Amino acid sequence: MRRIILTALLVFAVAPVAASAAAGGSDATKNASAACTALKSKVGATTFAQAYASFGACVSAMTPVEQQNVAGAQASCTAEQADPVAFASLHGGKTFAQFYGTGKNDKNAFTKCVSTKAQASSKTEQLARTNPSRNCRTLRTQVGVSTFALRFGTASNAFGKCVSWAASLQTQSETAASATCRTAQDASATTFAASYGSSANAFGKCVSSNASVEAKAKLQASLAATTACATERTANVAAFNAKYGSFKSCVAQNTKSS
Repeated sequence: MRRIILTALLVFAVAPVAASAAAGGSDATKNASAACTALKSKVGATTFAQAYASFGACVSAMTPVEQQNVAGAQASCTAEQADPVAFASLHGGKTFAQFYGTGKNDKNAFTKCVSTKAQASSKTEQLARTNPSRNCRTLRTQVGVSTFALRFGTASNAFGKCVSWAASLQTQSETAASATCRTAQDASATTFAASYGSSANAFGKCVSSNASVEAKAKLQASLAATTACATERTANVAAFNAKYGSFKSCVAQNTKSS
């Protein structure tokens, strides 16, 4: 009988944690879907189709970033809830439950807090995302049409491949940035707030800022590698082919070494 009671207590203790994790995953997927819808509207259906094989592919790519948004929101809401005095001073004297809660008994305050902050961060990131088509037009202008085709494929499909690459680069940068921001948030909530503010979209500001820097650095590295490979290929095509096998391979090797 005692064992049954202990088991029951463990189930009840674990259930809220499991429910919270499940809700976080659901919110991340939902926010990723909203982010893809916003991106499609921002860049247009043609560019979106070039960037992602399907809408589901976009959602899959965005979900890791949105998962970090939810995790960041959970950490922020936990900190707010744990310091009622500071919270009241910043929210017109209201308690955490009064500010975020719903209904007569101010229920679901934590869930609403997490949802509000995660969505705010997601929208901030949406606004900061660049158009991959614009990045590819800039790159094509800088390296020239022939080199651009060597980098991404034949003249007929080069631009689409570039758009897909640029979109992937942006997502990779945001994913890396979101991990960096979570580490910074966990290390010191005070320092994090001093850098990005205490508003609902603070985590999104951090991700956007760091992702922008990383994406630009990667684009510049790719541009430099593409230019270097074009110069080397022009000097001796046979030697170039023997050394790299393909232009794409040359760019990859030179990007890693830069």
